[in-house]
Amino acid sequence: MNAARHFVVVKAPVDRVYEQWSRLEDLPKFVTPLQDVHRIDDAHFSYRWHPNGCDEKGIFHIVLQIPGRRIAWRTMSNGFMSGVVSFEPYSHEETEVTLKIRSIFDPPSLSHRLEEYLRNFKRLVENGATIE
Repeated sequence: MNAARHFVVVKAPVDRVYEQWSRLEDLPKFVTPLQDVHRIDDAHFSYRWHPNGCDEKGIFHIVLQIPGRRIAWRTMSNGFMSGVVSFEPYSHEETEVTLKIRSIFDPPSLSHRLEEYLRNFKRLVENGATIE
């Protein structure tokens, strides 16, 4: 299992930043391989994604959610992945978002992916821009 960790400072208050990330059905707006995310119940979500060009489906489980502070999850499928995203007020108008992932992806690829997803998320929150 490989792990990576990255952070970004988003120019928005922590409540707004947390709210955007916690809309899990919107994850495909900044996690580019994700195609669809659908709520099954309060803690389970189905997803469809295209890692490395392959169409795969799975379910992830929210194992911890602390409003305004942290969301942790794990997948319940073959491509095992777990992660946690935390939100720390940097100032009244800025939030530090830290993303930690454990995955089967190799470390350089995993690290690059985290940087990309956080850049996309920052752009989404600050400018309302989604990735095509």
